[in-house]
Amino acid sequence: MMTRRFFATAFLCFTIALSSAPVMAKDFGKEAESFIQTMADKAMASFRSSQDSQTRNIEFRNLLNEGFDVRAIGKWVLGRYWRKASEAEKEDYLKLFEDFIIVTYSKRFEDYSGENITLTVTESLAKNDQDAIVRSQIERPQSSEPILVDWRVKANKDGEKKVVDVLIAGVSMSQTQRAEFVSVIKRGGGNVSALIDALRTKTAELVSDVDKAAQ
Repeated sequence: MMTRRFFATAFLCFTIALSSAPVMAKDFGKEAESFIQTMADKAMASFRSSQDSQTRNIEFRNLLNEGFDVRAIGKWVLGRYWRKASEAEKEDYLKLFEDFIIVTYSKRFEDYSGENITLTVTESLAKNDQDAIVRSQIERPQSSEPILVDWRVKANKDGEKKVVDVLIAGVSMSQTQRAEFVSVIKRGGGNVSALIDALRTKTAELVSDVDKAAQ
């Protein structure tokens, strides 16, 4: 009698777990959709306003750190070379990686600042209750075809939702960046310091270009 009751209770719990899992995943997908739309609206509002490049970069940095897991992305992009880097190199690299992303994408958004760009979330595909792909499209008045952008959103250990990858027309930005960085390291004899020097130089060039354009 006790054995049958035990198995009946276990089966009931198992059934509830199975039935609730898809709901949790679906809910995370909806939460991820709202997260991406809110983040996009903030970014678009910021870049539509008339601000100097320095102020815009500060706001973009805040948005980036609020919405993206920059440290995790930076580590993944470095690949196996992350384990080979010294502690000092890791810290230098992560700081330069953030600066590089800020300047690169801030400049791209600035090129579109005069346009009425809109980002619309279309759907989400939840893998589980901590991982989802949010699909969206960016529309520009000067383009007849929208740009298809997918956002990989995951919950971190604190339960906060963060973007860990962006796919534009199916191409992963993280994978593209990893390929470029690994190529630089290999050309530098397998030394992470070669990438650090290249990032420092490239970021300085981008900052100079932005400053010249603002004059």
